[in-house]
Amino acid sequence: SPSPPIASVTNQRNAGPYTIIAFVNSSSGGQMGKSLQTALQSHLGSSHVIDLNSCRPGNMPEDTLIKYANDPMTRVLACGGDGTCGWIFSSLDKVWSKELDQTCSNEPLHLSKYKGHLPLAIMPLGTGNDLSRQYGWGPEFKSHMKSKRMITAVQNAKVSELDRWRCIIMPLQTLGEDEMQLIPKILGENSQANDGDMAVKLNALHSLLDGADSVRITQSHRKSQKKPIECKPSDQFFDGVFCNYFSLGFDAKVVYLFHHERELHPEKFSSPLKNKMVYIKKSPYALKAPKLRKRVKVLVNDENGKLVKLKVPKNCRAIILMNIQSYAGGRHLTSTSKGDPTDGEIEVIFVSNAVRLGSCAAIGPVIPFLHFQVAARTNNVCMRTLCPLHCQVDGEPWLQEEGVIQVKFHSKNPILEKMKESMNCGCMGGTDEAVIN
Repeated sequence: SPSPPIASVTNQRNAGPYTIIAFVNSSSGGQMGKSLQTALQSHLGSSHVIDLNSCRPGNMPEDTLIKYANDPMTRVLACGGDGTCGWIFSSLDKVWSKELDQTCSNEPLHLSKYKGHLPLAIMPLGTGNDLSRQYGWGPEFKSHMKSKRMITAVQNAKVSELDRWRCIIMPLQTLGEDEMQLIPKILGENSQANDGDMAVKLNALHSLLDGADSVRITQSHRKSQKKPIECKPSDQFFDGVFCNYFSLGFDAKVVYLFHHERELHPEKFSSPLKNKMVYIKKSPYALKAPKLRKRVKVLVNDENGKLVKLKVPKNCRAIILMNIQSYAGGRHLTSTSKGDPTDGEIEVIFVSNAVRLGSCAAIGPVIPFLHFQVAARTNNVCMRTLCPLHCQVDGEPWLQEEGVIQVKFHSKNPILEKMKESMNCGCMGGTDEAVIN
């Protein structure tokens, strides 16, 4: 059904000239979720505060949001971690897909009449809160966020933009020979290349399927994998969208072990300091993560849109694709300020020094930031993994069977940036820099 006219929602203004719709992940932030929901209901009204844990088919976030799609004066407040923000953005994707289909528009969201509609503000209730840090909403929940001050901050926030990235993973062991041959066409979908350039691109993509140099897991490597408990590698197709970063290798394995420990012993994770101690304890196991040079092939679009091969450094143990300048709880991995979550490009970072990465991620602000060089900035990355490897998307880890991975530009979404006069939240890093190859 079409969205209601703007007149039907203007009488519901609950924050000055704006209507604010809050989505609360009541399972985030320890025991504060429920009390926060009550506080927000007192500020915004019960009908404008939705508990995400109560969502069911027919009563999902998109079912609420679509009522306000045509209202440029409605703002959205996501109360939770990076995963909650991702959920709301996915719900907004469904809203805009439906609205743009109805208007028969082929324009992307940021060029359509809906540009700037339903921008997202963030109340950080998660563990890393990287997206919240990037846009000035702070590294963690503070008690004053229950007050009217938070609503005022959402009212006064500036509309900015956020690039989002589509990640497609195709595990090769589940595919037949005919299906394998379709992979290059799938990876080249929506390419703007002409016929000649497209042929070159398809040849490059076909090179990813060459499995002659697949890595055999050696006995010594199996022993190094024995200590931490591993699940069976995922052989499922994955097609999702992320906001912050994607990575595979060492750092993803640390996050995987961290999450596994938290599931077994949640009592160990009652404070940020205890979280970091567990992270440090798990890092030595992940230091045995394999070198990736012979295990991963990487292709990227260059500045002319040509697909080129990136040479993986000899001692590389992690590959990180960074969209925002906040990683694993506020760490700034690069020494440049060129990285911009609105420029339509993602940064490719090869990490050879796993000890430094572990120190940076675990200790962070205690020592000067340690930065890594950017190997490429691109709008499209294609990788072939030649053995099972740990992966993560925005802090959610898993063990992935060998396959083909593509990360490409998905959309540009409106997001709210907290005004600078109230951005002194302690989430920005210092100026000391050291570049590490």
